[in-house]
Amino acid sequence: MKRLFLGILLLALSSGVLLLSDLRRRSPSTGRIRRIAILQLASQAVIDEGVQGMLDGLADGGFREGQNLTIERFNAHNDIPTATAIARQVTEARLDLVLTATTIMMQAMANANQAGKTVHVFGLVSDPWASGVGLRREQPLAHPKHMVGLGTMQPVAATFRLAQKMFPALKRVGVVWNPAETNSEITTREARKVSQELGIELLEATVENSSGVAEASGSLISRGVQALWVGGDVTVNVALDSLVATARKAGIPVFTCIPGSTAHGTLFDLGANYHEVGRLTGALAAKILAGSDPATIPVQNLVPERLELNKTALAGLKEGWHIPEEVLVKADSTRNDSGVDEKALPRGAVSTPGSGAPLLKKWHVFVIEYNDVLDVKETEEGIRQGLPEAGLVEGRDFDLEVLNAQGDMATVSALIDSAVTRGADMLMTLSTPTLQAAIRRAQNTPIVFSYVANGIVAGAGRSETDHLHNVTGVSLIAPYDEMMTLLRRYYPSVRTVGTLFVPSESNMVFHREQMLLAAKKVGIDVVVLPVSTATEVPDAALALTSQKIDAVCQMPGNLTAAAFGSIRQAALRARLPVFAFQKSQAVGGAVVVFGRDYFDSGKEAARMAASVMRGRSPATIPLENFSKTELILNPEAAREIGFPIPPALLRQAKKIIGYERGNP
Repeated sequence: MKRLFLGILLLALSSGVLLLSDLRRRSPSTGRIRRIAILQLASQAVIDEGVQGMLDGLADGGFREGQNLTIERFNAHNDIPTATAIARQVTEARLDLVLTATTIMMQAMANANQAGKTVHVFGLVSDPWASGVGLRREQPLAHPKHMVGLGTMQPVAATFRLAQKMFPALKRVGVVWNPAETNSEITTREARKVSQELGIELLEATVENSSGVAEASGSLISRGVQALWVGGDVTVNVALDSLVATARKAGIPVFTCIPGSTAHGTLFDLGANYHEVGRLTGALAAKILAGSDPATIPVQNLVPERLELNKTALAGLKEGWHIPEEVLVKADSTRNDSGVDEKALPRGAVSTPGSGAPLLKKWHVFVIEYNDVLDVKETEEGIRQGLPEAGLVEGRDFDLEVLNAQGDMATVSALIDSAVTRGADMLMTLSTPTLQAAIRRAQNTPIVFSYVANGIVAGAGRSETDHLHNVTGVSLIAPYDEMMTLLRRYYPSVRTVGTLFVPSESNMVFHREQMLLAAKKVGIDVVVLPVSTATEVPDAALALTSQKIDAVCQMPGNLTAAAFGSIRQAALRARLPVFAFQKSQAVGGAVVVFGRDYFDSGKEAARMAASVMRGRSPATIPLENFSKTELILNPEAAREIGFPIPPALLRQAKKIIGYERGNP
């Protein structure tokens, strides 16, 4: 009984020690670990730069994550209801402090935290006094006692004056903006004011979401604007690439108040240095964590300006825009025709692969492949070359690991799960099945795809700009129109072609429709036979070649690529030529292959991946349709069946199989 009593006493004492220790940790002593949260509205380069600046400012003030600071991070992915829900959750979490980035995130937190349960420090806000959160412009100390921060009003007037300096005849500018964003309304009002002063007509188009930006910018262009301007509108910045692409087609420039946009094709950006704004905001938070009373700190407006220029954007403009020498001298960054920041290099220096600045972390990148064919390997090689060309260094900025399912669907899912479990920072998927599996099983991991017929059909999104927040990539629709035109021009006797088709492959369902449509345009009939497994291909190929067809024209597919040898043998037995769209099939015996350039498509995917690694959200990178083609001929395969290749077609070919053996 005595032992039992002593045991209970010891347990109580030890529990008391732990409780006192925990209370000591939670007490406002200087040695305890602080718990804070950082809330951002979306993953855009400028916002991410600001958040990184907050972390740097905290560190400068003596508060470092993993040492004396625990940080919970939240991202609303540009969804206002989500932002509101996050703010409510954080308000009840009993944190030491909350940092918010952007006007909408500040408003959401201020509304949820009206009772002052948490200290709130805001930054990356255009005009906090006009945001309806209880601030007075004329009284910097008139703010809720638990909330303080920095305003950063973009230099809208200076931006318009600079645009007119580059093109003195500028008389009409267009702006797309979202009225639901207070920050955008504020900057638009400023733009109206300065436009009137400068004799510029400002034409406006409003949008509710990012998917409407391209159409809205097109409507402004149809009304005769000479340039498009973008302020601090998050909705528009999410779709900046589509806006720039629309402007480029019309031969007009885009200028913004958001530094970093020149990387997406704008002519110039004049705005705040958002890393510095974030750093100052983080330093303010550190000051409060160290004991300062937020009620005694005034709300200030700070705009450390940054000017970025893009010489490349001058090309193709239909009017006489130019960058004066005095502007070039003042710029913080100037992109030349090679996309290189001239001011980031010593005079006379040349940009080389891997010469970019180190990333903030090393990325563990997994390349997930469905099968092991030549086209996939060329795509992989394009990725391996493209990442260094984008300024990244393997071993320093990223580690690359390739996983191949060897054509087994069950293995695909296992590979995705393995990569995620092992801490993948990014998945690069090469094929429709691997992309679809990644979409289902890696919803919080950035995904960049290539070697895919159509990313939208595969489930990546609804359009090139409206797609899953963690997915972007390159689609390669086979050049059916080009192939059918080639057949009609050089082989008019080919009136009917045959192809095998796998109904369970969504990419092949898409291919079938595209091929039938292209063939119909030139009066060619197509015989399509379904096949389900690799073991069925030999018999299906024999059945296909026994039909009344003049040639086999095999559409791309994963199963048919792996079993192409059986298709080729059946065609050889029937003395029929094979036309195809996958480069590996030229080596495998196809007479003519009209395919996409898989190597360059891999490099394009690598460029997208590098943008993501540098902080850009995949959601802001439009899906691309890669159109570069290669014509490959195999004269030896043609001779085997007595099928001629016209000299004019030989002259067009990029590659002729057997040429290296002196046997063209």
